[in-house]
Amino acid sequence: MADRRGFSCGRGVADEQVQALKESGGSSRDIFTEEERAAIQFAEQLMAWPAAIQPADLETLGKFFNIEQSEELVLIVATANLTNRFNEGMKVPVDV
Repeated sequence: MADRRGFSCGRGVADEQVQALKESGGSSRDIFTEEERAAIQFAEQLMAWPAAIQPADLETLGKFFNIEQSEELVLIVATANLTNRFNEGMKVPVDV
């Protein structure tokens, strides 16, 4: 069984931020720093349609993150996407 409890625990993510990410437009709220908003926006673009990412999107990300950090963000998002698609496709029960 997949256990997704407590993923943000100990990572400096407030409950209010988690809730905001569940709401339409919540990632643009001022409870996130500019850096966090840039990472969230890029991650959302990467999840939605990676081929649509433009050089300007990478430039925006580059204002806050070096190349290694940007690569890590892409890897984390891709891994989460793969895991979610696998779990959903196989109908893996979720422990909550």
